[in-house]
Order: sequence, then structure tokens, then C-alpha cells
Amino acid sequence: MRLMPRSGRKRNPSVRAAEAELHTFTKRDCEKLFAALRGEQHIALAVSGGSDSMALLQLAAQWAKGSVKISVLTVDHGLRPEAAAEANKVAAWCDRLVLDHHTLRWEGMKPKTGLQAKARTARYDLMGNWCKANGVKFLLTGHTLDDQAETVLMRQARTDTAESLAGIWETADWAGVKLFRPLLGQSRSDLRAYLKSLGQPWIDDPSNLDTRFERVRVRRLLADETKPDQRRMELADIADKAGREARALAAATALWINGQLTSYPEGFGTIPRAGFCELEPELQRRVLQQLLQIYGAGNRAEPGELDHLANWAVGQENSRRTLGGAVLACRQASLLIGREWARISAVPTLVPDSGEILWDGRFLVKATSKAQVIPVGSLQGVARREDIPSFVQQSLPAVLLGEGEPAIPHLGLGRGVSAKFIRYLR
Repeated sequence: MRLMPRSGRKRNPSVRAAEAELHTFTKRDCEKLFAALRGEQHIALAVSGGSDSMALLQLAAQWAKGSVKISVLTVDHGLRPEAAAEANKVAAWCDRLVLDHHTLRWEGMKPKTGLQAKARTARYDLMGNWCKANGVKFLLTGHTLDDQAETVLMRQARTDTAESLAGIWETADWAGVKLFRPLLGQSRSDLRAYLKSLGQPWIDDPSNLDTRFERVRVRRLLADETKPDQRRMELADIADKAGREARALAAATALWINGQLTSYPEGFGTIPRAGFCELEPELQRRVLQQLLQIYGAGNRAEPGELDHLANWAVGQENSRRTLGGAVLACRQASLLIGREWARISAVPTLVPDSGEILWDGRFLVKATSKAQVIPVGSLQGVARREDIPSFVQQSLPAVLLGEGEPAIPHLGLGRGVSAKFIRYLR
């Protein structure tokens, strides 16, 4: 189960004062900023060339001083003609600091709608995959106090949940890579003053002026405040308080699930309905969210969807619902949840030369190279295993080895193949 990350740290007044007066960071300041990385030998930085990421680059280099290997990653989305030249400029700046630089390119057709969100996903996927391929556990980003304030203000218009109002977390997880944001307590103006003191230029992205994007509009709204710095601090404090509340709720959720969930190797689980009905509504939502992430497609559901699902689970018996790529089945004494097999791609997944593949984000399948993995539901005439629900059986991995019958480890069919459910291990 994924651990809940910590929220951003409160800003250090002494660091702020030092920046404002001297535009510098001391060795001790840097040690505090990067304390979470103590003992790491190799880290990666996400650097676009903007002021925030360039401040991160300079501070990380000042902190590491050659004792920690730093790899700098710049993503060229291919969305602007200047992007390639900007990546080259970041590479040149890195060369001056004797740091490795890698440009990662987002290939293929670009979406026509939801561009910012999809570009963000593509960016983190590219960098996350690079980190995993190179044995790097931590990817650092240059999110600042300004980003935190903007995020909280945007979310206040949509929701009042603690987890949402916590804004940007200081640490998080992206497909197995740890994201770390050491500058969440620092303002953009102070970081730019620091860069000026070093004579370090940066790149201004024109999209940061495009009012089609909500964040740009919110940024302008904050800048027009009577006391913008004070307002940003107030919003950052809201995030800090909400983060503490969210962590407490996350701990209570994990405690309940660890004590009540029965997880099966076939990739489904059950919880007692009586115990679930006794939970406070907020905990019910969180339990359901966790179950959806464990047994469904791994996506997050909207609060309203979880409310409807919780009400259904409390009041119904012997019926089913689907949400987030999962099937939930209400029974008299229990609530059962497993993968919705129709939401699993029917396109065969090829086992690589390593002989291992994480299939559907749930099962670690080991088979011969070039074997194909598909859901059992895509096959015809597979005998039913009576001790598991039919929809669960259909969501299990089947391995096509060649001309013979498919190997389905959970049904005892075939040899030389294994499949282990790994999303949640008790």
C-alpha cells in the first residue's frame, strides 16, 4: 500500500531573512533543505530552465559538492519551437557545474484537450522511467511556496477535503520513484534574488503568461492582492494544517485496513460490512479509495463518487457497482472488491527478455521471453474455479506460450509460469 507523503515544510524565517538581505544560502541552510536525502549516492533533478528549477539546480550543486551524483533531466515536450534550444541551454549550464544532463523527448501525437495535465503526466512518466532505469530513488522538483499558494487557492474553489487542501506534498510517489520538493517553503522572489546574486540567468516560459490556463489566472489574482506575500503565506499555512489532518486520517485508514482487510492472491479482497458501516463518513471514503487503488486500475476517484459508493455499501445487499476499474460486490456480511476485467486491455502484453513483467499494474508475471499475457476473460471455454468470483477469474493473467493451451497459474493450468499479486502484500 502506498504510504501517504508528508506535506510541505513551513518556511524557515531565518533562511528567508538571509535570502532577502544577502541573496544567499549557507551550508547549514542547504543541509536543512536536503536533509531527507542523507545517505543517497545518486539523485535526479527535474530542470526546465525556469527560475524555480534553476534555483533547485544551484542549491543542490552547492549542497552535494561532488559527494552525491546529480543527474539533471530536462523534458522537451515538442510543444514550442524553442524547446530544443532551451534544453541545450540547460545542458550548457549543467556543464559549467560539471553535472550530467539528459534531455528526454515526448514523442508522438500531442493531445488537443487537457494539454497541461497530459503534458505533466508525460513529463513525470519520462523522468520516472529514466530514474528507474538508472537506479535513482529520488527525483527532485522545484515547486515553491508560490506554487503551493496557487494550488490551494485553486482547490478551495472545488473542495474542502484535507487531502486536497494540503496542496502539493513535500514527498510523494510516482510509479515507484520518490518525488521530493525541497523548496516548498521558499518564495519565487527570494529564489530569483539568489540566482541574481550568482549571476545565473533563467528561461521565462511564455505559457506562464497564457491566461487560458487556470494557474496563470490565479497567479495574477494573487499578485493583485493588497499584501500578496502575506496572502501566499496564509494559503501555505492552510496547506500545512490540512496536511497534518490528512496524515492523521491516512494513518487511521491504514490501521483499519490492515486490521480488517482479507487480501487474496488472486487479486481481490474483502472487508466486513458491519465494521465498515460503523466508520465515520470521511474514513469510509478513504477506505474505499484505498481499496480502489489496490484492486482496481490504480486511479483515484472523485469525493462525490466515493460518497455515493459509501452510501450504496452501507444500504445495499447482494448487488454490484463498478468504479475506478474495480467491481464491488455487496454481500450480507462482507464487501468484496476486485478488478473489472472489461477495463483491462485485451491487447496482449509481451514478456520481455528479462522474463518478468508487471501486468496490469497488479501481477508480477514470470514466463519465457516473447510469451503474451492477456486477461482470462479474453479466452473461451476456461473452466470455472468455484472458490473465487467469476469476475475475479476473468481478471487473472493468462500466458500464451505458443500453439498449446494457455498457462493460467491461479487455475493450476500450465507449467513454468508464475503470477504473483504484488499491489498489496500483507
